[in-house]
Amino acid sequence: MTHQSNSTWILPKQLDKDFIDYLIEERGIENKEEFLSPNIDNIPSPNLLYNTEQATKDILEAVEKEQKIVICGDFDSDGICATTILWEFLYKELASHLNKKIDVVPYIPDRIDQGYGLTDSSITDMLNLNANLIITVDCGVRDYKLITKYQEEKGVKFIITDHHQPPTDLPEELGYSLVHQMYPSKEYPDQQICGAAVAFLFVQRIKEEAGMDYKITENTKGLDLVALATVTDLMPLLGTNRLFVKYGLQQIANKTRVGMEELCFVSKLNPTEVSSYQLGYVLGPRVNSAGRVGDPLDGVRLFANTNRAKCRTLAQRLDSLNSYRQRTTETTKNIALSQIDNNNLDKAIFILGKDWHEGIVGLVAGKLLEQYNRPIMVATNNNGIIKGSARSVIGFNITNTLEKFSKYLKRFGGHELAAGFTAKAETIDEFINEFIEYANEQITDEQLVKQTKIDLLVDTDDITIDFINRLKLLEPYGYGNYKPIICLQNLVIVKKYVLGANKNTLKLMVKGRGVELLTVMLFMCEEDIQLLNEKDMIDIIGSPDINSWNGNQTIQFIVKEWRFSS
Repeated sequence: MTHQSNSTWILPKQLDKDFIDYLIEERGIENKEEFLSPNIDNIPSPNLLYNTEQATKDILEAVEKEQKIVICGDFDSDGICATTILWEFLYKELASHLNKKIDVVPYIPDRIDQGYGLTDSSITDMLNLNANLIITVDCGVRDYKLITKYQEEKGVKFIITDHHQPPTDLPEELGYSLVHQMYPSKEYPDQQICGAAVAFLFVQRIKEEAGMDYKITENTKGLDLVALATVTDLMPLLGTNRLFVKYGLQQIANKTRVGMEELCFVSKLNPTEVSSYQLGYVLGPRVNSAGRVGDPLDGVRLFANTNRAKCRTLAQRLDSLNSYRQRTTETTKNIALSQIDNNNLDKAIFILGKDWHEGIVGLVAGKLLEQYNRPIMVATNNNGIIKGSARSVIGFNITNTLEKFSKYLKRFGGHELAAGFTAKAETIDEFINEFIEYANEQITDEQLVKQTKIDLLVDTDDITIDFINRLKLLEPYGYGNYKPIICLQNLVIVKKYVLGANKNTLKLMVKGRGVELLTVMLFMCEEDIQLLNEKDMIDIIGSPDINSWNGNQTIQFIVKEWRFSS
């Protein structure tokens, strides 16, 4: 692997103001004080979330009548967290407050056999559990016809809580409660929140109606799961989401949930040092692995359990599943790569495999997107059923695009940059050809050029502990609020060290215009070890970091990309 750049670097303008002010301005943040001093009181009221009043009444009525409630969630991290938040509240907190047992169970359909969300199969399963009321979390907004059918034929009631893009033909009168932050003309102040956030806000509304303490504080149960779901579902870390993640990370650091603590343990993380990066790239993948290649209810069991031994066992199970998921993804990605003609690339790529694990096609699509920087569709034909995942580039809304080809699809849904779908096997060739043709017409050449926008251009003497600490004012980082990309140019390599048990880590001592040498680190960089040598002059982009060891603090720069200086 190499970190040698294959992208165009967009250098920033010369700074004429404080770099923090500049970075805030570049991110389009209007209220600097609110951004730098996030306050949990600024989360918009749950009462502003559409239809929570009626949905709350429906739930409390079902509780009063001692009816069976089934919570149906999605099998990804967001769905697992949302299911846990709502089930834990109803089964434990509300039941304790009302001093009565609430008959509520969590349910997540099987990704392979049943697919996403509400289907005839999943609803039949829930009816077999004697469901009187079905509450969805992180799914259901596109299932109006199916819901209506079962309400009329079976008499089961539904409450839909979701955050995915609503269909354009959603009727005004639904016949059931839909709690949604993007309901037309009734939008929540912050529309880009995840399914777990919707469930969390809904819970606070139920608390209010039930006479419980409903004010959202740093100790409100569930913020840790909302933080995990927000990051893993790629919600922009601005506004309300920034608050969810900031205070959720505090709950993780305070070890308020045994299951989260044990998940950190098997992931070799100290809960007090977990950041948004670890949520997205360490903890999140382990939770997602339950839904991709295992039993997603194991994620719910982990987070809702208070028995440390059971949580340790569940966390170890998710860790093992994640390792299996990584191996399977890599194997499938290599097969997919063999199907791509690199000499004749269209503006989108559609890969159709056979008997691939459905749980990892989205991961393969994501990896191909990183490599080819164009919309990617990866699907697999398993016993005549074609299921796939899509990943896209900015400016090409993949969910809206799938809607244009709905005649070829049985189901689809998602966001602007990611979606899932089930295609009709008998017309798959037409779908592929027309999709590629449409992409070739709509996508510009500029959209396919991989660009790296650099936030700050500095020299080695600028990289100080104070500089690094001031950058931390912008945390938590994530989608929509990326860690600033720092560039240093014309660095001379003075010393080169090859480190690590696998000899795939490179430590460089480099000199810029200043007097002191700067330590530069490249990880997983086997090829770079051969490419880079002492006396070479390079430009690098990445981020500075403070390395603490035995009470000492030293500065190092973690390289994202490098190139030879021109």
